Amino acid sequence: MFSPFIDSVIIGVGINVLIALGLYFTLATGQFSVGHGGFMAVGAYTASILTVNFGWTLLPAVLCSALAAFAIGILIGLPVMRFSHLYLAMATFGFGEIVRSIFSVIDYVGGVGGMRGMNGTGVPLVLGFVVAAIAFSWLHSRSRWGLACDAIRQDEDAAAAMGINVRMNKVMAFGVGAGITGAGGGLYAHHFFFIEPSTFGLNMSVAIILFVIFGGIETFWGAILGAAVLSLLPDLFRFLKDWYLFVYGLLFVLLMIFRPQGVIDRPLLRRLGAAFSRKRTA
Repeated sequence: MFSPFIDSVIIGVGINVLIALGLYFTLATGQFSVGHGGFMAVGAYTASILTVNFGWTLLPAVLCSALAAFAIGILIGLPVMRFSHLYLAMATFGFGEIVRSIFSVIDYVGGVGGMRGMNGTGVPLVLGFVVAAIAFSWLHSRSRWGLACDAIRQDEDAAAAMGINVRMNKVMAFGVGAGITGAGGGLYAHHFFFIEPSTFGLNMSVAIILFVIFGGIETFWGAILGAAVLSLLPDLFRFLKDWYLFVYGLLFVLLMIFRPQGVIDRPLLRRLGAAFSRKRTA
């Protein structure tokens, strides 16, 4: 569509938006996951096996990667959603490390040496998945399920007292988030043409968390903004060379001081909506 560099930037931002939205669904029920790099790995290897070893085209391969990650997310969510806070973080971290270790010893997918041979993805396909994920997130935020998730995030006991099935909603949100993250992993593998288990370790999971925390966890728009801004920062501050990480860290320090809830929260969205309505009326 554009120059190869611009296409690469758009694809990278789109993939990060997908994986940030994946984690948002988990955080939407008040649960904290440090293992979404594992779901990204499941999606990346599933899509790569289907395209490289079985000759599938990319679209159905990525859809299958999302389904595989969703299924594993449900299976993992059933036991670990009983935990909360630190215990859940430890359990999901363990899951991520288990996934990384399993792919490291399977020769069929290259083991520690990684897997290569994937074809590249394109801007239209990535943007298609991003638009679909945003539309789903928008519908979710206005649905009864979205309201139930929000109630659980604010107060589990009160939500249960109102008749909301807390565990089922947590597990479903965890599975949906895993599925979206798996789709992002499938696209990631076919953007970089090479994957290895270490790519999806703790650093990747922490990066996904930072996307959502930076943008704000109260609304899916925060995950989108956080992923977009933090994906573009390395390119915007490339002229600083070795100093851009300092700027990156300083940005987070200032955010925690002045906007600990993230850049976007619901009061801000309401103010923006009211201002837009007044402008249209005028």
